[in-house]
Amino acid sequence: MQPLRDLRPRLEVVNVVATAELGQPVDLDRLAMLEGFLYDQAIYHCAYLKDRNTRAKVSIFATGKMISVGAKSLADSKHDLKYAAEVLARHRVIEDTKIQVKLRNIVATTHLGTKLDLERLARTLPSVIYEPEQFPAAIYHAKDLEAGSVLIFSNGKIVFAGLRSTKQLKIARDVAVSLIMLANSSD
Repeated sequence: MQPLRDLRPRLEVVNVVATAELGQPVDLDRLAMLEGFLYDQAIYHCAYLKDRNTRAKVSIFATGKMISVGAKSLADSKHDLKYAAEVLARHRVIEDTKIQVKLRNIVATTHLGTKLDLERLARTLPSVIYEPEQFPAAIYHAKDLEAGSVLIFSNGKIVFAGLRSTKQLKIARDVAVSLIMLANSSD
């Protein structure tokens, strides 16, 4: 049998959601005319910042709350939120301020390289929901991932959602290893 470190699949972070608060209101109408911002009051309840300096998209609300969505790392989310605050201050939409970035969600994927018997996994693992008529994956609430959940597809694709820290990525890899071992074991 291979050592566990050789079985660890590589996780790809596909989305990081982080938030920050400016601590002051934002006049969204002023953003409609600025380059890089998208705001249409009839459609959106916030403005969006996406330009050549952002790595993902930042939603900016009139309350001063901001959300970074679509980044591939926490560092990219932090960059985008701090950049948004700097741009708003530079255009005198807000007063210059320091922000605290809070990680809210990490979504990561991997592929186990083997087909999985989801009915067997649902019988074997605790805290699994598998209703193939409703959704094509088993939903596993691994205790070690706290609020995170694992979507397990029969083709071997795994999606980890709701991870609340970068440390949980290591735990997610361990969960993936246990799924590989379970898939390769006999009844």
